[in-house]
Amino acid sequence: MAAVVTSTFEGYAERLEASRLVLEGAATSDTVATAIGELDTAVAGVEGHGFDPTPFAPAPELAEAAGIGDAELWVKDETGNVSGSHKARHLFGVALAHRLGDSGGDGRDAAPYAIASCGNAALAAAVVARAVGRPIDVFVPTWANEAVVDRIAELGGRVVRCERRPGVPGDPAHHAMLAAIEAGAVPFSCQGTETPATIDGGRTLAWEMVDALVEHDGGAPARLDRLFVQVGGGALATAVVTGLAAAAERGDLAHLPVVHAVQPEGNHPLVRAWDTLALESLTPERAPNTRDSSYFLDRVVRAQAVPTGTMDNGRRAVIAESIGPIEGDRLRELVGRLRYAPERYMRAWEQEPVSYASGILDDITYDWIDIVEAMLATGGWPLVASEDDFRRAHRLAHEHTAIDVCPTGAAGLGGLLALTAAGGGSEASAVSPGERVAVLFTGRMRPGDPDPRADGD
Repeated sequence: MAAVVTSTFEGYAERLEASRLVLEGAATSDTVATAIGELDTAVAGVEGHGFDPTPFAPAPELAEAAGIGDAELWVKDETGNVSGSHKARHLFGVALAHRLGDSGGDGRDAAPYAIASCGNAALAAAVVARAVGRPIDVFVPTWANEAVVDRIAELGGRVVRCERRPGVPGDPAHHAMLAAIEAGAVPFSCQGTETPATIDGGRTLAWEMVDALVEHDGGAPARLDRLFVQVGGGALATAVVTGLAAAAERGDLAHLPVVHAVQPEGNHPLVRAWDTLALESLTPERAPNTRDSSYFLDRVVRAQAVPTGTMDNGRRAVIAESIGPIEGDRLRELVGRLRYAPERYMRAWEQEPVSYASGILDDITYDWIDIVEAMLATGGWPLVASEDDFRRAHRLAHEHTAIDVCPTGAAGLGGLLALTAAGGGSEASAVSPGERVAVLFTGRMRPGDPDPRADGD
């Protein structure tokens, strides 16, 4: 009789980074399975349930409302997951790495965990920290949701509100977390820069998507043509694109979908990084005194973009179509530029970030290179969604699905609306009939979140 799988992490144990410990002889499969089972049970003791696979299904009514009724729109619904969002997946990955490795101690007498977040990640961290019996310091902005802050305190987290100081770039909560880590706290965050295992935990979301598609299609490899994913700090998108890439390598997915990272008008450091690299890539090696079509496109785009330092979504589509998909040595060379001189491309946003989608207001995209690489490799490009796009996405989600998604949770759909609004700049700037498109509804409504039906079109 087949064993009963009680946790999504148990189901994907052999794909997690923890499996390397087994291959290296540092742990046994039974040890990993026991750790996953104990952690999942402990989380369920705090939250009322553990990590079950979340729904991923077609949403034809929403597709019609979003203007792509002749395509297949699939929605991944994370609103019923632990702590009400995808974030706990990431933190479970970190807790598992700690359980199997060196966590800096166990129990309430150990050094505290530390996280910086504006909401869902902080709550998820508090749930998982409570489950493993670990103290946690939670650094949040002054405007953090009061209901979330109250729940964190109920779970035993110490909440520290962090004010932005004039002239100091970057997220003040992240600065405070780094100071706490310097003083001896253990990072427990959704930034892969501090906690690499956070990416591993998030990949389970992608693998669930692929398994649902395989079941729908009647076998592998399954098809997914386009993905819209909201990006703040970047852990979600990094986990999803690398998880999908692993599924394609396994033969479960036919190919990586065209990837669109979505960020707000009021804060889009990842988009700016892609813009910088894309403009550089438009300057090919040419013989002296020759002018081909790339030369003229280069001149036009630069003339339009340089005065403001930005491009619009239509121009990005034109550029992406002209340079991609990129593969082989050329892809390695471009990604190598990002790794060699990251500060040239990724910089903290200069103004205080603002958006209706308040959960993706990270001043900097911490985990970003894999996202840019995925867009280059698939012919995708980033999208800047307007506040109207985000508000409309939130409203359409509530009018045309039964999912109680929050503004940030529906932000990927805002990117889809931004793409369709970009119009006819390129054949690539429209979703084609029959395409299978995915968006991620990543978090549920909280008290104090805006009413999605308050404003119509």
